[in-house]
Amino acid sequence: MDDIVVMGSNTVDIYVQADVDLIQISHPSHDDDTLLGYPLGHKVLADDARTSVGGSGVNAATAFQRCGFDTTYLGCLGDDMFGANVLEHIEGEGIAFQGSLGDTNGIGVILESQATDRTILSYKGCNNDLARDDVPDSLQPSWFYTSTVMGETRSTMKQLITSFDDTNTAVNASSYIAKEGIDGLSTVLEATDYLFVNHEEARLLTGEKTIIQMLKALTEVVRGQAFITDGENGVYYVNEEPKHMMPQHKDVVDTSGAGDAFNAGFITAISQGKPVNEAVKAGMIQSEHIIQGKTTTENLLDNNTLLSELNDDTREPTVIR
Repeated sequence: MDDIVVMGSNTVDIYVQADVDLIQISHPSHDDDTLLGYPLGHKVLADDARTSVGGSGVNAATAFQRCGFDTTYLGCLGDDMFGANVLEHIEGEGIAFQGSLGDTNGIGVILESQATDRTILSYKGCNNDLARDDVPDSLQPSWFYTSTVMGETRSTMKQLITSFDDTNTAVNASSYIAKEGIDGLSTVLEATDYLFVNHEEARLLTGEKTIIQMLKALTEVVRGQAFITDGENGVYYVNEEPKHMMPQHKDVVDTSGAGDAFNAGFITAISQGKPVNEAVKAGMIQSEHIIQGKTTTENLLDNNTLLSELNDDTREPTVIR
C-alpha cells in the first residue's frame, strides 16, 4: 500500500449521556438548527460516560493504517496526560508520529441526547500550534490528507499542500476552513485532488443554496473532484454527470467520526484503482460501520473486509438534474 501523511486534530473525547428531559427550542436566528436545552442551575446526573482517543486527524489516520497504508500522523500533541493517551493510541495502531509537543492537548466533550445526533464541545489546545519548521522539507508522501486545522497549523497546511510535486492530495474542509470561502481557500482548492465537505460546509464555502449549484461552484475551482456528504441523505458528486448515492439503513448509535470514515474509505479504494462510483460506496460502507459503534474508530474495517463488502454491495448512484 501507499504511504500517507495525515494532518488534522487529535483529541481525547469524553462522551456523556444524560437521560433528562431536554427542551427543544426554536429561535429565528437558528432556523436551520435543532436546539436542545439542559436545565440551568441544576446538577444533571449522567447515565453513561466514557473516553476515547479521536479527532479528525487521528480518526482518519487510524482508518488508513487499518486498511494497510504506511501512515504518519502530522500534528502537535500536548505534553500532558491527554497527549500521552493520544500517543499511546497512535503507537498502538502502528502509526508514525511527526510534529511537535505543545502544552495542553485538545479534548472534546460529546453531549449525547436521546436523538441519534450529538453536540460536541471542542477545545483545540495545541492542535493549532504546528509550525512549518516542525515539518521536514523533504516530506513528499504518495498521499497527503488534511482535515480540521486552525491557527498556525492551518498556515502550515496551506504551505505544505502547495509544495508537493507528485503527491495525491485530499482535503476535508471542516466548517472552520469553509468559512474562508472559495476566494480565501483558492490556493488550497487548486492543489486539491479530492475535496470532502458536508452540506453545511459546502454552503459556507460556495455561498450557494442548492446541491447542483454547490457542485458546479466547487467543480470550477477544485483541481480534482468534490464530494458533498449529507448524512442520511447520502453523497453528491460529479462523475461525468452530477450524481447522488444513498446510504443503506443502519441502526445509528453515534454519528461521530462518520465523515472521517467515509473519506478514508473512499481514498483507500481510489488508491487501489477502484473507479469513483465504487470508491464512494467504499466510503459509505466504512462510515456505515462507524455509526453503529460507540467510538470514532472501534468499528473501522480492515482492507480485506472493506473490499469484500464492496464486492457484495449492489447500490448504484442516480443522476441528478
